[in-house]
Amino acid sequence: MAGRPPPRRGMSAALAEAHRLAAAGEAAAALALYDGILAGDPAAADAANNAGVLLRRLGAGEAAIRRYRQALAAVPDHPDAGWNLGRALLEADQADEAWLHLRRAAALRPGWERWHGLGRACQARGDLAGAEAAYARALAARPEAAETLNNLANIRQAAGQPEAALALQDRALALDPGNADLHYNRALLLLLLGRWAEGWREHEWRWQAAGFVSPRRRFASPAWDGGPLPGGTLLLHWEQGLGDTIQFCRYAAAARARVGRLVLEVQPPLATLLHGLPGVDAVAAAGDPVPPHDAHAALLSLPLLLGQALPGPPPSRLAAALRPEPGRTGLVWAGNPKHLNDRNRSLPLGLLAPLLARPGRRWVSLQLGPRQADIAAAGLAGRLEDLSPTLADFAATAAALVRLELLITVDTAVAHLAGTLGVPTWLLLPHAPDWRWGTAGETTPWYRSLRLWRQPAPGDWAALLPRLQDALASR
Repeated sequence: MAGRPPPRRGMSAALAEAHRLAAAGEAAAALALYDGILAGDPAAADAANNAGVLLRRLGAGEAAIRRYRQALAAVPDHPDAGWNLGRALLEADQADEAWLHLRRAAALRPGWERWHGLGRACQARGDLAGAEAAYARALAARPEAAETLNNLANIRQAAGQPEAALALQDRALALDPGNADLHYNRALLLLLLGRWAEGWREHEWRWQAAGFVSPRRRFASPAWDGGPLPGGTLLLHWEQGLGDTIQFCRYAAAARARVGRLVLEVQPPLATLLHGLPGVDAVAAAGDPVPPHDAHAALLSLPLLLGQALPGPPPSRLAAALRPEPGRTGLVWAGNPKHLNDRNRSLPLGLLAPLLARPGRRWVSLQLGPRQADIAAAGLAGRLEDLSPTLADFAATAAALVRLELLITVDTAVAHLAGTLGVPTWLLLPHAPDWRWGTAGETTPWYRSLRLWRQPAPGDWAALLPRLQDALASR
């Protein structure tokens, strides 16, 4: 409830007292006093801005945004309200409006923090040139800012300049050698560049990186060091995404050769598919009680633990007998919308409509999730059969894949499954691909049946279309 408005002659004293309460950590009392001030004078910009700061700190993002807007309505050139509003909007994934406010804030009060914030907004909008210019100004103001060097490295990588990105990461690590996020980003660059042995060593920093998607698991057993464990049971557990599990289960047999028994814990949609995998004595679904074991390891640590830096072949158990039907062509155009890079790796289904118009092909969709609705939205229901109701898990997806003459897909778990099964697959990659696909070429050591199609420029899926049409015609 808003506090009672103080008399107008006491506004300055009330504002000073609210500031004091806020500084002392008495947020509720400070907010009540700010509310009282604003009830008496809705144009009290400092009170509105500072109330927004407190609300944001308390996790009330939408209420904070309303207060920042109130401050700006009263004083459009308020030195801090636009800056605070821009940051709050950026946190709320409203990058376009955030950019407008952060650009104005940087012009009003230029400095490292504001140029860095503007760079983040440009980055979120996919404006690589704008982000690079903003980060360059930030570094001019503070050359030792490791976080800006890291973000600029990400921009260079997105622009297809991984070597330049790695040089920036090295500069950042020289300034902040214990920063786990910098080490993890450097690991992904090394792997992208094919520097496997060094990359796998750096990759162990992922567990300490704030932005890593899979928190480190805690077990009563010790972590496995890759050495012999005769008579003991090793628990190999999943991490990251479904595609990562499919890709790295190839190392299970080599791990099993060093231990007495091996239990593989995977995400539930993969449990049926991976039963009977060579070297795996039992498969457990994540969420079920963890089976007894003597040591544990994460799947993506196996190349380092086993000393097998180079990619090995997929497990033969999953290289199924293919039963392709002539002309039957599968399509997947979007990945998990929660993936951090989904905006770059997924594409609009309508862009592929000219492919679907080609005669002699029976097109089927293996798309799952909310983007299934794209079929109807793009008016393609008559050309593209939706198989999603039949794809209850990855075993069912595998059964659908082996009937395909060809799969065309973006970088998502289905590509890994198709590659493991040996299904001919065209993988459509963004200009800055995920580390596992390297920087150039049409082939990958991970899967022999994949052909890689790379964007020639960031976001330019349309440039691939004529090449895809010609290649389909030649089939």
